[in-house]
Amino acid sequence: MSNDASTTPRGAAQLRRDISSTRRELAETLDALEYKLDVPARASEWIDDRVDQVKRAWDENPGLVIGIAAGAATIVIGVIAGAFTLPRRGR
Repeated sequence: MSNDASTTPRGAAQLRRDISSTRRELAETLDALEYKLDVPARASEWIDDRVDQVKRAWDENPGLVIGIAAGAATIVIGVIAGAFTLPRRGR
């Protein structure tokens, strides 16, 4: 008979430690799953990070931020204008 962990009886104290460790691991896993499934909170964090990033960029180089915003607005206006004018060409 070998003396490995699978055949050695564990004492009550060791079982309590094992149960406590398993509960702690399960709680950590559930917390991680809850975080991953909480899409609104994660989206809010992402938006907050982007706002902070834009504020830092504004402090460093406001002209760059204005240029990027103007370029994005031009693209959006172009897409909207194209969506309205392309269907009329087919008539």
